[in-house]
Amino acid sequence: MGLLGAIESTDVITTAIGRANGAIEAMPISAAVMNEGGMTLFVVVKAALVVAGAVAVFITLRWVRLDRPGAVALYTFTLAAIRGSTVALAVVSLHNAVILKSL
Repeated sequence: MGLLGAIESTDVITTAIGRANGAIEAMPISAAVMNEGGMTLFVVVKAALVVAGAVAVFITLRWVRLDRPGAVALYTFTLAAIRGSTVALAVVSLHNAVILKSL
């Protein structure tokens, strides 16, 4: 979860720098969040996503320890989803950094 938090932070930083330099947010949901509440709401949403992921991991891990049916599959899926999201967001953050270089 620490890596996801770090990648979310780089996304926030590159987005803030880009917007300060006149870039337009290409992700419709992120753009809507920033249009409604600015960067403050964007940061809150990003932090909430990291917390939600951590809670999902801890709940499913607890279910595995309690030997609930299907818990191992759900835990594995949860970890895979978070890993996939982290990789995708890392690519987006790298793309943002490349775009910032051209501004």
